[in-house]
Formats: sequence, C-alpha cells, structure tokens
Amino acid sequence: MRRRPALRRPHGTGRGGHDRAHGYTVVELVLVIAIIAILGALVGPRFFDNAAFDERAYADELASSLRYAQKVAVASGCRVRADIAAGGYSLSQQSPVAGHCDPADAGFPIAVRLSTGDVMNGSAPAGVVTAPAITVIYDALGRTNLAANQVLTIGSRTLAIQADSGLVTSP
Repeated sequence: MRRRPALRRPHGTGRGGHDRAHGYTVVELVLVIAIIAILGALVGPRFFDNAAFDERAYADELASSLRYAQKVAVASGCRVRADIAAGGYSLSQQSPVAGHCDPADAGFPIAVRLSTGDVMNGSAPAGVVTAPAITVIYDALGRTNLAANQVLTIGSRTLAIQADSGLVTSP
C-alpha cells in the first residue's frame, strides 16, 4: 500500500487555515521611534552647526585676499597694505602721482578693488577671531614689511605669511 504525503499548510496560515497578520508590534514601533529620537537629539545639532564651515570659509577668504594684495602690488608697482584685525580685514593702496605711485604716501587712501568694482575687505563671521592684529605691506616685488614670518590664527585654523616672499600658506 502506498503512503499519502502529509498535507502542508501554505506559508502564512495558522492551524485553523486563517492568515496570520504580518507586521510590527506596537512595542517594536515604539522602540524604533525612541532610538531615532535619541540619535536625532545627539547627532542632529552637528548637522545644523555651520561654525566650522564659516571658520574655514573665512580663513580661505583671508588667504585669497592676501594673495590678491600681493598680486596687485606686483602688477601696479604700488605698495598695498593689508590691515588685519580681530574682526575683519581691508586692503588699500598708495595714491598715484603723475601716473606713478607716491612713495611719500603713508596713508594708503585708495581701496583695492576687484575687477567687478567691489572693495576688497571682509568681516569675520560671528564667533571667529583672528589673532594677532597686524598690518602687512606688500612692495612692488611682492615682499612684505614683516621682520619675520608671521602665523595668523583664525579660530582653530592658521595661516602662515613668509616675510621674504609674501607667500601665504595654510598648513
């Protein structure tokens, strides 16, 4: 005599032939929501804090402006002064006399401008401080008036200015 194979129930049905409900329990849902809330409270503020980005952007802006000041001094043959303070910077140039720079001009009355006409100056973002406050003067050869290499601290970042060549680096 031949044996009949045992009957198998289709997947997902209970003993009575009724479908079992598939899904998550309330406890599982509450646990997942609690974990997401804890992660959001701990990690969320880091995603919305722009202080580190603002600091980096300002350090890059200041480095670019110092490099631009050097290039303007070399291209024009007139000395360019970069005044760097705790809360910002500005660039100015000697005044011309008869088509040449006035070497006696110690006031640097002309603001350095970009090709767009915008004045080259900037303000540090809130909470970002530059130290020390210095004045750097670039001559027609791109050299500075600094007696020694200078390191600027911008928040947690640094910029180095080489006295002899005027090279600006961010180590």
